[in-house]
Amino acid sequence: MATEEAAPAVPAEAPATETAPAAEATPAAEATPAAETAPAAEAAPADVEMTPKVPEPPAAPEPPKELEEDAKEEKAAKITDEITFLTEDTTLNVMPSTAGNLLMTLTEGGMQFLLAGARANCGLKAGRYLFEAKIVEILDPNEVPGQHGRPVNPKQLLRIGFSTADSSLFLGDSEDSFCFDSEGKFTASKQSSQATQKFGRDQVLGVLLNLEEGSPNANTVSLFRDGMRVSQPMPIPENLKGKTLFPTVTFRNVTLSFNFGTAPKVDLPFKCHMIGAAAKKNSELKHSKAPKDGKYEVIFPVCVPDQGTFDWLDLFLEKHPHYAELSDRMILDWCEKSGISRNRGYKHRTSNDKPEMSFGIPQLDDQSVRRMLRNIAAAQKRNFVVMEVKANLVESERKELLSRFVAPHFKKIAHVLMGEPKEDFKKRTQSQLLKVKQDKSNSEFEQKKAARKLQELKEKELKKAERAAKRAKKNMEAEKKAAEEKKEGEEAQETKAEEEKVEEEEEKEDEKMPDAEEEKPPVVELTAEEKKQVFRTLEFPDLTSHLQSSNLETFSMPEKDEGFDEVQYGWAAKTKAGEHFKDWKLHCKLTGRVEDIKPSEWFTERCTSWSQQLGSWKQKQGLWKAELAKKDKAQVEKKEEAPAEAPAEGAEGEEKKEEPPAAEEKKDEPMIHVNDFDLDVFGVANVNDIGTGEPLCSMFGYEDWALMTLRVELHLLAHSFKKDVTDDERPGIYIDNLLFYYNKYFRKTFNVQYYGVDSADKLLAFIQDTVTLNEKKVIVPELDKELDNFDLFMKLTEEGRKERELLIDSGDDTAILKFNQTALNANVPPPTGHGGKDGSKGYRSYDKGKGKDFGKGYGKDMGKGYGKPGFGGQWGGQQMMGGMGKGGPPQQYGQKGGKNFGKGYGK
Repeated sequence: MATEEAAPAVPAEAPATETAPAAEATPAAEATPAAETAPAAEAAPADVEMTPKVPEPPAAPEPPKELEEDAKEEKAAKITDEITFLTEDTTLNVMPSTAGNLLMTLTEGGMQFLLAGARANCGLKAGRYLFEAKIVEILDPNEVPGQHGRPVNPKQLLRIGFSTADSSLFLGDSEDSFCFDSEGKFTASKQSSQATQKFGRDQVLGVLLNLEEGSPNANTVSLFRDGMRVSQPMPIPENLKGKTLFPTVTFRNVTLSFNFGTAPKVDLPFKCHMIGAAAKKNSELKHSKAPKDGKYEVIFPVCVPDQGTFDWLDLFLEKHPHYAELSDRMILDWCEKSGISRNRGYKHRTSNDKPEMSFGIPQLDDQSVRRMLRNIAAAQKRNFVVMEVKANLVESERKELLSRFVAPHFKKIAHVLMGEPKEDFKKRTQSQLLKVKQDKSNSEFEQKKAARKLQELKEKELKKAERAAKRAKKNMEAEKKAAEEKKEGEEAQETKAEEEKVEEEEEKEDEKMPDAEEEKPPVVELTAEEKKQVFRTLEFPDLTSHLQSSNLETFSMPEKDEGFDEVQYGWAAKTKAGEHFKDWKLHCKLTGRVEDIKPSEWFTERCTSWSQQLGSWKQKQGLWKAELAKKDKAQVEKKEEAPAEAPAEGAEGEEKKEEPPAAEEKKDEPMIHVNDFDLDVFGVANVNDIGTGEPLCSMFGYEDWALMTLRVELHLLAHSFKKDVTDDERPGIYIDNLLFYYNKYFRKTFNVQYYGVDSADKLLAFIQDTVTLNEKKVIVPELDKELDNFDLFMKLTEEGRKERELLIDSGDDTAILKFNQTALNANVPPPTGHGGKDGSKGYRSYDKGKGKDFGKGYGKDMGKGYGKPGFGGQWGGQQMMGGMGKGGPPQQYGQKGGKNFGKGYGK
């Protein structure tokens, strides 16, 4: 017990004279009478002017009075059970001693960077009680320096305080705890402040919790070191008043001894009961939840990725806090709570199942912590949840995990979570969706309110400036008028009255301004569609797309003969769960990627042939254009050489003389031209010569070359995928994976925006005659893979070019292509006009629909396609086009096999 010598440094009733030692007289001052000192005082000013007197420092503040009083003898029944740390209330790296009341922590395999936590099994809800702890060993484990990792500071740490039952074992991590730490800080409600000096090894630390009603220090916690108070009574947070509080320690790289007994190791300045002598009515004891059959459960959740995996786990741990989670997510969360810096922060991760560590610390980045935790877990008697999304879906990896829990006290359970979730899970999902939506709405509301308030302040300042300018102008006018009429008294009164009136108007205007602080954010509700949502879409996927697609074939349902003691089905029954799993795998095969796909030899050969053919056609076009340019130049020179003299007969005679040459010119013109709309594109036998030496591609611009290339490439890609992937459950390329497979096969950049569109769906609309999308959004080739040559792609492209020109001529600007020539790297100049009167479109003028029906469109059946004979009738006012979708070009192409023309060009 405390003695009189151990009382506070300042007595409770110390006289006022004792607190001012500066006022004590020196011997010399006592020998000098007051009368004799007066002259000296009068003469002092002259000396003071020469040497200023240094003011005395203020007296030291009086130490606070100790308000704690001696505890009265406890007559109520006291607890008799041993107070200790239960296994489920300690972190996995804590090693309690079997004797000696010691707590140690692991320091190998990266564990030296992690905090350890332990909570006692006796909680306090009333009274005033003390417990003690002492650092008996400082550990300094070796650390391998990393290139980019930051040192973990402080290397040795102790936090000591209280927390609620089932709260975090890391003091200061939540609002359900408060503590002192070895750095001298006090933390409550996640806020820290300096409260005392640092403490270290071999010092007995006493933590006093005062919950006595009526006590001056009620609802406070105090820290004592070796029996002396080293902190003021610190108030406990409001949210913890009235709750049962349990002694808790959080530490790193130290060994602790603790005292939960009935007598303190070091007496305080006052008598106080230890926690070991707490009254039963003031305390609450937790008991270990040992299973009845002595078997601790090890649960392996088997879930469909991204379908409530970690949301189910969080809900399960809320209901069963005595289970310990084993997962990479848990390790990452543990590192964050231990204050370890992570590159790019803790929010970033590629997946939830296997987030990259990225600490720059070798012992953490090389998964040493994971291996250590698995070895530790196998030796402890507690319940575990092994959350491994990918590993729990693969039979071989399930067996490997099971092999670690071979101790007889473990019961291994596969818990299948597939199909329709339970109602409690659905309610939790809806609650989380609503919270996210409300938080987003609140954030947007606060931003708008801040912007509006800023605008109102600007308007106020502007009005204030305007009023000030107006007032200044009136004052100047009043002064001027007063000077002129010399009626200072009257004018002064009038000016004053006007100023008062202006001030009243200003006040009224200011009152009209709405108070933004009174506004409250709107309350949001879930839409009907959101209410149907069963699973949340998390910020990051459970598995990366590469990992999921590359392991999809190995995913399977668990079986008891793998080593499980029991296989449970938490949501749907076994049959329905199996059907759900099968449907999910089929969907993944349809929409997922084949990461290791390799182009076949057939694809390589066809690509080589196409590259050669494309170069040949471009060269043919260039030669044709050069020949036309040469002919045009010769005609121009011939006209310049003709005599310019006109005959005397007049205009009519002149016309008659010029008619024969014109007839000769017309006779020399080719009988057919690519741009003739009566040309049967699909009836051209040789695309390099339509009969006059002109190639079918003579009018191609860079857009046409790009579209023809796209047709060939996607045709080859769609057929090659079917050859290279032998799985019948993968019918073709899913539209969202088009860019992936294109880059995989052609080894070059592919961007739909180069073609002036923002999605692959819109891109395929350009070439529906070659590939289409089915109802499952899978790319389907419309042409047979074994074509004799690439001529058909040129014909399809030429047909599309003509149709596009017709639409543009009719005023449909949506038909204009907006390709990025530089990005596509076609380097093909757009066609230029030659011959005829109208070369602006790049071809001769062919009357362009001068018939009576042109203004109404391209014949009554244009929307249906190009009629039975292909391009029929005359270009003008007659019916010109019909039945493209069901008819088609000449039958020799249809007879090649309906597949060659798909739905639109077969017989």
